[in-house]
Amino acid sequence: MGVMLMGLAVVATSGMFVAGKEHMKRQSREVEATQAARAAVDMIIRDLRLGGACLPVTGDFISLDGINNGNTDQITTRTGLTRPDLSCIRTSVPTGATVTASGGVFSVSSSEGFSPGMRAYIRHPDGLGEYFDVIAVPSPTQLAKEQPLSRNYPETSGVYAIDERRFYLQNFTNWRGTVPELVLQVGNQSPQSFAVGIEKLNIQYQLRRNCPPCDVVDLPANNAEWSVVEQVLVNVTARSELPDATGSYLRRTVSVGVKPRNLLPQ
Repeated sequence: MGVMLMGLAVVATSGMFVAGKEHMKRQSREVEATQAARAAVDMIIRDLRLGGACLPVTGDFISLDGINNGNTDQITTRTGLTRPDLSCIRTSVPTGATVTASGGVFSVSSSEGFSPGMRAYIRHPDGLGEYFDVIAVPSPTQLAKEQPLSRNYPETSGVYAIDERRFYLQNFTNWRGTVPELVLQVGNQSPQSFAVGIEKLNIQYQLRRNCPPCDVVDLPANNAEWSVVEQVLVNVTARSELPDATGSYLRRTVSVGVKPRNLLPQ
């Protein structure tokens, strides 16, 4: 009789232990998926709120860019870099000078704050511009660019040091199979894995048009629509690193609306 009771007790205890272990595993997966989704959203929110700071407020719209691709969208944010005193790192082509498309070194009013490796944007007086990388700072009034430009830039053209960040999804393969991840690319640097397990990134844009309730588009069609972006709607889904006993992954979705503070008011 005593042996039977002891056996029943062992069976009951084992059942509780197994149930507790499975509960802990589920909690661990919940925490893991939630942290991955929040980390991804927090970084995108930060960059969206800074997007457009210290950049031109007229001409070609460069603060935000994106690619609409269902649940695997891309978004690029651009922000002007600042000096230690928080002043914007920007300069202009001085009177009488020209930045030639094929040339390397060119004159600026001041190269203070620029450094090799920086991403930069040069803006023509007609409002259009293009990007290049600073390869050297030869003097206090000179910069050297790495890439040729598509055309010459005359005096008064603006030159801006920018922080350009692109978020997108990709898959990689390890011993567990195919794993989705969110990737961050800064400027022309090599892309870096930012959050593993992110399998959905859907970006939409609420415009200051036809409010309320305001138009929502998957991607602004032109500069006019980009300039009236009132809010960026970010939807991220992360999954746990490992599936449960049935082979199903635990998923967490975070949706937020972000108001970029520095976009061009129309």
